[in-house]
Amino acid sequence: MPTTVCELIIELKKKNIKGYSGKKKAELEEMLKLGKSAPKKTSPKKQPKKQSKKEDDTPSWLLKAEKTLKQKKEEPKKPLLLKFKEEQDKPLPTKKPPLANKPLHEIYVMILSLEKKIKDNVNVNEKHNTEVSLEKYKTAYRYIRTKFMSSIATMSTTDLNKLKKSLIVKLTNITNDNEKLIINQQIGEIEKYL
Repeated sequence: MPTTVCELIIELKKKNIKGYSGKKKAELEEMLKLGKSAPKKTSPKKQPKKQSKKEDDTPSWLLKAEKTLKQKKEEPKKPLLLKFKEEQDKPLPTKKPPLANKPLHEIYVMILSLEKKIKDNVNVNEKHNTEVSLEKYKTAYRYIRTKFMSSIATMSTTDLNKLKKSLIVKLTNITNDNEKLIINQQIGEIEKYL
């Protein structure tokens, strides 16, 4: 009689007995004595899915599609152009702010740099002056943004295409990522009307 596990496996192979993988020596000896393969492990039977009661003969794929469509709520289109969060919505100035002559993307970059400067400032007076400047730039930004949005809403398709092309040309000359972001958002707003 074989004495090692390897010899037992060889004997089991000769007798064409299967299921010896992972067994201990005593189990292999028992299998060899019985001359039978190890019983197969049975997995618990899966219960068939219950069919949902349908009142009509609507296919299940259509019911699932309708269910997913009902779950998605249509959100109103939000303007792409960045809108700064503020404690309270401040009214738009009635007259043109002094900084409103600059392009929107330049004002946005200035706002970002002033916000960074406020975070980095230690001097209270300098911080106050920076906050005043920041508020002026934010007012100009809101004014220009609102003016831009209202102007593209009334433009014809040809004017919109011209404005889009001019912004694309401007975009190729700019290297600052923040400026590119604003110009891309302006282009996106124009494309909504095309």
